[in-house]
Amino acid sequence: PRSRHQGAFHSAFPSPGAGGRSATAPAGTMPPVVWEVVGGVDKGGILVREGHSTTSKQLEDRLSTGAWVDEVEIKGDRLRYRRITGSGPSEGWVSTAITGKELLVKLPLEGLDIAARLELRCARELAKPAPGWTPVGMEALEKVDQVATGIFYGLEFPWSAATLEKMGPEWCTKAFHAAGTLPESNKVVKIKDIKQHIGGGAGAKIIFDVEYAVHDDDLHTRLFAKIPWPLEGKTRSDRISSSIMQQGMELCEINSSRLLESRLPFPIPRYYFGDISNETTNFIIITQRISFDQREGDKQFDPAYEKSRDWDLKGKPEEYYYLLLRVGAKMAGMYKADALAPKEVLGKFFPSSEQRALDQWGMGPHNTGMSDKEFAAKIKIGAEFVETTAKALFPPACSTPEFISTYKKVLGTINVYSAEIQYWCNRKPEYIAWSHGNLNVDNVFFWRDAENVLDVGVLDWGGAGTSSMGWKLWWWLYGCEFDYLHEHIDGMLEHFIRIYKESGGPDLEFEELKWQFTLSALAQGVGLLGAVPQIYGMCPKKEWPTITDRKDRRISENINGKNTLRIYVQTYISVCRIIAEWDVPSKLDKWVEEFCKLSGMPPKPIPDV
Repeated sequence: PRSRHQGAFHSAFPSPGAGGRSATAPAGTMPPVVWEVVGGVDKGGILVREGHSTTSKQLEDRLSTGAWVDEVEIKGDRLRYRRITGSGPSEGWVSTAITGKELLVKLPLEGLDIAARLELRCARELAKPAPGWTPVGMEALEKVDQVATGIFYGLEFPWSAATLEKMGPEWCTKAFHAAGTLPESNKVVKIKDIKQHIGGGAGAKIIFDVEYAVHDDDLHTRLFAKIPWPLEGKTRSDRISSSIMQQGMELCEINSSRLLESRLPFPIPRYYFGDISNETTNFIIITQRISFDQREGDKQFDPAYEKSRDWDLKGKPEEYYYLLLRVGAKMAGMYKADALAPKEVLGKFFPSSEQRALDQWGMGPHNTGMSDKEFAAKIKIGAEFVETTAKALFPPACSTPEFISTYKKVLGTINVYSAEIQYWCNRKPEYIAWSHGNLNVDNVFFWRDAENVLDVGVLDWGGAGTSSMGWKLWWWLYGCEFDYLHEHIDGMLEHFIRIYKESGGPDLEFEELKWQFTLSALAQGVGLLGAVPQIYGMCPKKEWPTITDRKDRRISENINGKNTLRIYVQTYISVCRIIAEWDVPSKLDKWVEEFCKLSGMPPKPIPDV
């Protein structure tokens, strides 16, 4: 008979095998016994005491009916537990039965389907304390060739194809057991076809295959790993940026899969292991490998798309972007409804602007962005790129002296109010939610079913956290073509607002959300001013007089395996067109006036550059 727990939880992704699950190797490492609370229905749960004795101190809260607990120790009908799900004391002693009436029953683990086992793994991880992260400086990069232990599982781990091959299947077995993704009765016996490459913008990648001692249709053999950029050659600056300037991103990515794989409202690649060293900044994230551009059963997967190349999409852009906003809004709405996990629990593992006090935003009557001197130098180079160097890629209106003057003033205003803008976009709790940080077409995988209906799963969780949804929506959409964005932005934001509310979130005001979106775009415009030297490093300035189209291979293809140049160029164009076509100067002036009135702060001087 089927367990009553089967099918109770969202399945993160279809099982890799074609047949039924092997009865000899149930996926997922389990402790000897897991119990479910069935008593106390009419009392909100069952009594918990500090000690084994029924006369020991009774704890104030009850262990909720329906909670799952790990067995730590059992003496007769007294159980010492560690809570996995539900509410109540995290540890304590309870009675399994009273006068013949069961209060807890053993979960039939062998009868749980893959979805329920994933939920049990995630719930157990959520119940653990959050490991701390100590900020590191450049000195940490002196240790990138050293083996070190990770903060999640306390194991040494590989961080390159060479170290993965050296540590071998024995390490994989130990790591997967520790992560609860491989049964203790099974092991990895072979690693083969290890290939490392540079691609995307978040790190290097490894693809490899494994063989298990016991075949199991619920275990993937084609795996993928994300690892750090090599600290050498053309990726040296990328490693410094990711490991030092943006440190912590990998914790968000590992935690998203480690903690929430079973609860997200869409598929993600099956998680097998992830860890990071606070000592060396090395990390590894191992997941199922997605079958891009291949067929699996009745699913035809799209190719792996690149950001800022919407001309490659196999369908209409609105089909893809409305789908992204729908699943993103569901995720954010579920956070507001505590459907992913209690907010206070997620707050232990992810950065959250909800936890930031007013005096921590750095606001004040002074310039809260880059210094006037630094801004003046960078805006000069940025304006030259728009007005002269890449003039052919911008609308004619963006290269006039009048626009360049407006461009300088707008970005100058955004710069001096940098901290205030960050605060403003995060000031209303109803607009703040946990979600993906960069939900673009290159951070997901699409497929079509037998009826040709498009669906999506999500990858690349670096930057996941709790903050302004208006701010994040720009980072979800900045890679789409501006003509499409300009035509559909209102409809997409209205779509987000509706799905967000349907999924448990509060009602949002359209104008507020769009202004947060716009401020986020303009803030990125300021950040991009410092990117011009990088642009010229990837495509020399002497080449630009003959570049007249964004599809020119000199700027449309990945450079040294990275998408940076193409994204920088497109975003420069989008920011300029937003300023020119969305009535930004007038709206920004009104915002400054409103902010100063509400805060009591006098208007700040905008440098004349």
